[in-house]
Amino acid sequence: MSTVCFYRKIYLWQVDINIGIVDDKTINRNTVKHKLALYSQINIVLEANNGKDFLEQLKNIPDKKKPKLILMDLDMPIMDGIEAIKVSAAAYPEIKIIVLTIFEDTDRIFEAIKAGASGYLLKDDKAVNIMDAITNVIEHNGVPMSPTIARKAMEMLINKPITKKTEENTLGLSERELEILKNLSSGSTYSQIGEKLFISPLTVRKHVANLYAKLHVNNRVQVINIAQKNNLI
Repeated sequence: MSTVCFYRKIYLWQVDINIGIVDDKTINRNTVKHKLALYSQINIVLEANNGKDFLEQLKNIPDKKKPKLILMDLDMPIMDGIEAIKVSAAAYPEIKIIVLTIFEDTDRIFEAIKAGASGYLLKDDKAVNIMDAITNVIEHNGVPMSPTIARKAMEMLINKPITKKTEENTLGLSERELEILKNLSSGSTYSQIGEKLFISPLTVRKHVANLYAKLHVNNRVQVINIAQKNNLI
């Protein structure tokens, strides 16, 4: 390593980094924490046991204390990692997400990256590799992958044609909620939406509250970001 590179790495690793860990198994979260304990500049500010738990906790953390990066498992109950990444990437685009999982399923790799993940590592990766990936994503907006994952992804690109699938409403919204969402995105007030859809402003407000709950957000801007991310408007 050159002198310049050495000093640069020391400089990067002196910056405090707030991290979140999302995994349904306590032992897995503890293993990751043990690996990252080697680096004093890493602050674990969030631990969640599924995607829904993660998004609910995130809403209650002040902006200045929110994690810069999340290490996200994929296979979790209630809300899996793919769905959590999709919602988070739209509502909190400034937060980077690295998938940290045991799966080497190539289809899941592309699904996670398409949802908004910034990298894909295996849980048995060494601590230094995880730390390198974290700094790579935060400092260089990189897309780090474990070597075995990168090799599988390359094999898929070489051997399989890529087909474009029709976008579907994967957020579990009803037709009425989609109507409300599109009207919110156009800047309409509750009264204007009610007049257009022949329902009362109070009913509109209830639909909006359901939208916020389903999408785990708390304001119109975040709803619009998610709608745009999922091609719903």
